[in-house]
Amino acid sequence: MGIERLKEIEITDGDIAWVESIIGYQFDSDRIGVIKNMESIDIQAFPGSGKTTTLIAKLAILARKWPYANSGICVLSHTNVAREEIEERLGNTDVGKKLLMYPHFIGTLHSFFDTFVALPWLRSKGFRMNMIDSDLVRKSRWYMLPFGTRSYLERNHKDAQICSYSGDIGVINWDKQGETRQKILDAIQESQSDGNFTFDEMLLYAKQALKECDSIPIGLQQRFPIIFIDEAQDTNSFQWELIHKAFPEAGGMTIIQGFGDSNQAIYNYVNEIVEQPEFPRKAPLLLSESKRFDNRIAQLANTVSISAEQMHGTENDYTERESCHTLYLFSKDKAGQVIEEFAQHILNTFSDDELLKNKKLGCHVIGMVHDKKDETPEKHFPKGIYDYWPSYEAKKADRNSNPNRLIDYFRRGRFEFQKNGELSAQIEWIAKGIRRLINTAKGQNLIAATNNPVSSIIKQISEEKQLELRKKFYALSSAGISTEESWKSVVSILESVLKEFDLTLNEKVKKFISWKSDIDLNGNAKETVPRTLPNHYIFKEKESERCVELKFGSIHSVKGRTHLATLVLETYTKAHNMKAILKYLCNKPPKSIGANHSRLKCQYVAMTRAKALLCLAIPLEFVDEKIKKRLEDVGWALKIIS
Repeated sequence: MGIERLKEIEITDGDIAWVESIIGYQFDSDRIGVIKNMESIDIQAFPGSGKTTTLIAKLAILARKWPYANSGICVLSHTNVAREEIEERLGNTDVGKKLLMYPHFIGTLHSFFDTFVALPWLRSKGFRMNMIDSDLVRKSRWYMLPFGTRSYLERNHKDAQICSYSGDIGVINWDKQGETRQKILDAIQESQSDGNFTFDEMLLYAKQALKECDSIPIGLQQRFPIIFIDEAQDTNSFQWELIHKAFPEAGGMTIIQGFGDSNQAIYNYVNEIVEQPEFPRKAPLLLSESKRFDNRIAQLANTVSISAEQMHGTENDYTERESCHTLYLFSKDKAGQVIEEFAQHILNTFSDDELLKNKKLGCHVIGMVHDKKDETPEKHFPKGIYDYWPSYEAKKADRNSNPNRLIDYFRRGRFEFQKNGELSAQIEWIAKGIRRLINTAKGQNLIAATNNPVSSIIKQISEEKQLELRKKFYALSSAGISTEESWKSVVSILESVLKEFDLTLNEKVKKFISWKSDIDLNGNAKETVPRTLPNHYIFKEKESERCVELKFGSIHSVKGRTHLATLVLETYTKAHNMKAILKYLCNKPPKSIGANHSRLKCQYVAMTRAKALLCLAIPLEFVDEKIKKRLEDVGWALKIIS
């Protein structure tokens, strides 16, 4: 069983040639080595090295050769990027359809442990399931508490976050014993009895199940003889514990391969002190050559790399031009001018045709701190992105607010697609609307509000009908919605979706799916979606009237993205971020990293987004003449703004 079964599968040069032909990518020897490897090993893949493409190619070959009807391939990640990439690149192929169906599983760590461990365990204990959503569940529990209890907790600097188990079943973030503690526990227990759980609680119950039921790991290993963990560096200690319990390496029944970059662990490990991270394990396979940018950007980014291995770049269309990667040193009263200087630098570097060609990638201004909590003290300036551009609003583009009509879900999805070119974002909005449609028709929450609405809907019907429902989702994503007549065609598809759940139209449903124009009486577009993109800045050159659009956001928001040009701003978290790591930026690192792990990883992510132009902005007072010389030696062009 387990690994022994997989000895029957050998990946050949012929398989490599076949997969190259269907995805339009030619693999070099390093990537071929990763694709062919069938051992438990990790893959350290640097930014732009084709990690996702390599993983998808391997999955396509395995799916094509997979001989087992009741055992499958398992791909775990923290987002649905891997699944979306498969849908985009392989969705029209037989292997792509196979990968997205039983017996395989491609999804998030949370959805895996929910589906295969926590949900069966909770149902066996007599719980019914209604909702899995951390924010909504905590808020509902908070308002289950008496007003006096809430007031007392607020005086002790507690809020709705306290209304969930933390660390273990039955444990909450409240040390005091007594009546208040019991009321919180009672609210949690009553909420769970009604079928409402937070995402973290589901993982805690998964841990309990794996601990108390020895047959679960055995069954999981038999079901999934090979596991791929994408973005493995963002897996935290608790999640690794669950993986090891579900697939113990000592059992030798499952191959586990982690794909990721230890330099980019900016999520789950940020608040952990980890002496020895789980990823990568010893002697990983390396994908050290970035296809995103050339060697000059690679060398600049290597200065803040934590891993011992160095990244290499690849010559591209912009290498011969020798784009001037610039470090802006500004007087604090000139912070706003940094943005204009960067925009002008872009116009000086790229033609209008190049800007248009790379519009989807865009030009970005990013910082580690972006959400304004209070006014910035002088000694902390600049604290966040908002100190450079006061119009920036971290929560301006809130994607969680729900429309009142189904057609507006479709319009928001279409807007997301036009903005980012991501079909997955469009389908997610459509799925949110359909989930609400089904629950409205049912008169109860049949479909739980999880972070993957498509999966939540599809898993409610039989496996033989799931592929047909997926096809309807894609049909809806391309359907016309601009006229009342075209919307009628959409409604007919929606009625067929409801039939899959044995549901029909009622008055509430009819109102929800009714047509609503996005044109007002004067012939103008209504604000169903934003007319101008939030947090976008348009710079116009006075003489030529040439324009460039800059998009502002946090470093976390651009992880995994490629930009044409990036400006990284100095911000403040307990200390000014780039000031704290100046020795690294000068390629003169101290002997010990100390408390700078998180800063270095965020800076590394920020400095590896741009394929053509990379810039930084640091207050002039932080940099003396000696440091200026070192920065120039590393490869930065310095521009003083005073």
